[in-house]
Amino acid sequence: MGLSRFAAPRPLVVQAADGTRDRLAAERAIRSRRRRPALSPGETGMLVVCGNPGDALAEAIDVVWRDMPEPRVLASPSDLEGVAGGPREALELDAGMADRADDRDGLRLDVLHVPLGPVLPYWPAGLRVDLELQGDVVQAAEATPVDTGGGTFWTEERRAAGRLDSVSRLLRVAGWEAAADRAAVLRDEALRGAPGDGLTRRFAAFARTVRRSWALRWMTRGVGDVQRRLDEWLRETGASLEGSPCPPRAPWGEVLEAMPSLLEGAELAQARLIVASLDPDLGAGADG
Repeated sequence: MGLSRFAAPRPLVVQAADGTRDRLAAERAIRSRRRRPALSPGETGMLVVCGNPGDALAEAIDVVWRDMPEPRVLASPSDLEGVAGGPREALELDAGMADRADDRDGLRLDVLHVPLGPVLPYWPAGLRVDLELQGDVVQAAEATPVDTGGGTFWTEERRAAGRLDSVSRLLRVAGWEAAADRAAVLRDEALRGAPGDGLTRRFAAFARTVRRSWALRWMTRGVGDVQRRLDEWLRETGASLEGSPCPPRAPWGEVLEAMPSLLEGAELAQARLIVASLDPDLGAGADG
């Protein structure tokens, strides 16, 4: 049963912490068919699981599976031309209840407890962030690793490609799909070992486009350090493509420790951008 059997195949891609290679393969397969991945379980009947989820992530995936409309199929990236699967038992997800607390103006507003992840498009694999919201403003946040891997996919020789992967995912969260696609194509070329001069020129043109975008700068102005980190990724990628060493990512333990203070005071949409700009790699090992 191939993708052609579905009128509008928009797979929902879920990545375990050790599933980066599979996720990249799934993205290439989807892009080659001029499709877009689904953004929520209600949009699709196809779930693509990348990597080997641990128990906690598997439970979250089961909840998503329950929420998907029938008929539905469960797939791996290698199954995209031959999908098989069937319903599985799912766990119930308790909805958060609203409390009340004073906002900054002394009014009594509902406090909503909202989980982000671990199953969310363009989200760091294995991460769950629990938010306390008043209105759409984050009052408190807690970042929890629910799935970790045994070693990063983004080894030293792949770090430039890893930066491009992070750029692509951030741009998708920002809603700039065309630029995100360009970053993903450049990422895949870097992983394949495309000729250096040509790739360097194409990246330089891409980086100029991103840096000159007034809309992106307006969207990220005053939102944590999102713009600074994006500029840093672009600078490090360009230097790496020209032969300079690319620094490793910060350990994910340090990133998760710093994340709550960066999220507090942000609006919900801004919180997604902040997390995307941090992009912790929980596949790098259980100790971060």
